[in-house]
Amino acid sequence: MRKWAWEEFDPSRTSTSGDISKLFRNEPVKEPGVFVLNAPPSNATVMAREVIQNSWDAALEAQAHSTGPPLDFGLLFDFKTASGPDRANLITALALHQLAQRVHDYETQADEYRRRDLGLADHLCLDELDSPSYSLPHLVISETGTTGMYGSWESGESRMYLALATLGWTPKREGGGSYGYGKAGLIRGSATRTVIAYTCFPERSDEPGVTRRLFGMTYWGDHKMERGRYTGFARFGDETGDGNIVPFQNEKADEVAASLDLLRRSPERRDERGPGTTFLLVEPLVEAEDLQRAVERYWWPALEDPSIEFSVTISQPNRQVLHPRPRRDPVLRSFIEAYETATVSQDNTHSYKRAHRLHAISGFSSPGTLGLVVNPDDWSYPHQTQTEAPTPTDHRSLVALMRKPRMVVEYWDAGRTMPFVRGAFVADDSIDDALRDTEPKSHDAWQTKADDDSDASTTAINYEAARTLLNRIKRHVNKFRDDLKPPPRPQEQVRLPEFDRIMAKIMRGAGPGKPGPAPEPRPVTIHLTPMAEPVDNKQVRVTGQAEFALSDNFDGDHSNALIRLRYLFDEDGRSGDRALLGINAPEGFDATEDPGTFIGMLHRDSPATFEFSSNPHLALWAGTVFAEADLLPSDSLANE
Repeated sequence: MRKWAWEEFDPSRTSTSGDISKLFRNEPVKEPGVFVLNAPPSNATVMAREVIQNSWDAALEAQAHSTGPPLDFGLLFDFKTASGPDRANLITALALHQLAQRVHDYETQADEYRRRDLGLADHLCLDELDSPSYSLPHLVISETGTTGMYGSWESGESRMYLALATLGWTPKREGGGSYGYGKAGLIRGSATRTVIAYTCFPERSDEPGVTRRLFGMTYWGDHKMERGRYTGFARFGDETGDGNIVPFQNEKADEVAASLDLLRRSPERRDERGPGTTFLLVEPLVEAEDLQRAVERYWWPALEDPSIEFSVTISQPNRQVLHPRPRRDPVLRSFIEAYETATVSQDNTHSYKRAHRLHAISGFSSPGTLGLVVNPDDWSYPHQTQTEAPTPTDHRSLVALMRKPRMVVEYWDAGRTMPFVRGAFVADDSIDDALRDTEPKSHDAWQTKADDDSDASTTAINYEAARTLLNRIKRHVNKFRDDLKPPPRPQEQVRLPEFDRIMAKIMRGAGPGKPGPAPEPRPVTIHLTPMAEPVDNKQVRVTGQAEFALSDNFDGDHSNALIRLRYLFDEDGRSGDRALLGINAPEGFDATEDPGTFIGMLHRDSPATFEFSSNPHLALWAGTVFAEADLLPSDSLANE
């Protein structure tokens, strides 16, 4: 008879509680800016990130060592319900009555004992095992194109042992993270906190003849029973003569897999029945649609990259199949555009896209490539372009950070001032290992300094590389933003119109009931003809002419003059920041150190014509051209 064997607390050995998901419980999933909208539940996010990452790491290893045709990676999340005879067979095959009895025995010991102490919910499918009308929900996750969990069980080198029966043990040489923490996505996805794994791998010299194993674990909280104290770990496997529990192997593994309605695997095949691992979770806590959104949110780089053979499929009990389609999401579509800007050679430059290959960082010759995009008609200026009531979103510039596995490590906050920029940074292989070593156990950041959970083997140079890298990314984002908007307004140019009006009256000696002096006749006539011309469908430039001549109010035929041309953007109905003007001055006028200012000789009968053209700027920004002239003493040109 199959059974679950509970691990007893042994004071002579180092031990831990089986409820290892506590390590992730207080680490909320990051949802910066727009990602707070329609965010998938944390269980779905952790499953999508951790489970897929572990399988994809195994696929990358298989591809690196494959001598045959390229292997296509695939992962199927098959949500099922078992009813009638299938339900009864599954309950027996998994010995679920033993788990139900364990919960009952624990809770009936004393009033203060509750199943929540075990990390379990108040109501479980284990409470419904004797109800014939109850359908048993379960989730089957199966890989294609991976290595399987190979390695000798007895030596502790088994990938299955490292993945299921250890915590944070043995970091992977490459890929996403460590073997031990990947199980968090499986545990948090099962209400019963049970994981069954059936794996297949090619025969290896360290274990001749072994190609398949099946093994199960519970991850409950440590607890006391009448017979003693237990860690919360229980093993589901083959009992040896000395009472140990080891995985079912080869034909025995196939037999148990068949009783669980799992497809038989063989090392000779290259499809879904070949090398790889199949997981079974009883009573999944994740919904298919939520998982689909989480996969789209974090795995769109691998899904959308045509050079990567990567697919994820989600099947529901009604046999409806869901395929993640990240391009359907307008937010993700902008990050995909940034990714393509970074990774695909662009035919021509575009004012709303930029690609940067970052220069070498100390110790790393090629850090990676950054793609940046903006959308002035939408999310770059959300408060100006939204036609409906604005959503309560904390908008910000975000950059999707990723390494070789092509999972989004983090949507990194790169600024909270308009115009907002979105980007994608793709790390090169040369810095991949260093960045991976700075990631916390949840793989959701590149840390710039060590914390309490950091691996002591991570060297200071890796944290410094991450810090330098993020600073450079932010510098490029800020430069892009600055090129899209007028420069910051200098403090000394800030004007208070009402204050200026009052002070002008005081200086003129004008008060209530006493009008100021009439303005003097203008000695110079100015004829200004500005016009806006489109540069592309988003940008315009202002061009035109300004003519200056002596008026009839001036007593003389010529005079030295100071000419000033400025183009100021409009801000809330008044003049704001200055935009650069390119100015062609007529003969006889020399430029001064003050931009847009010239000194020369004005004549009565021959106007001085200045031609001007502004730099291209967003059509959203309106502005005004100002032309001014001040007559100077006759010796001013000589003094200049």
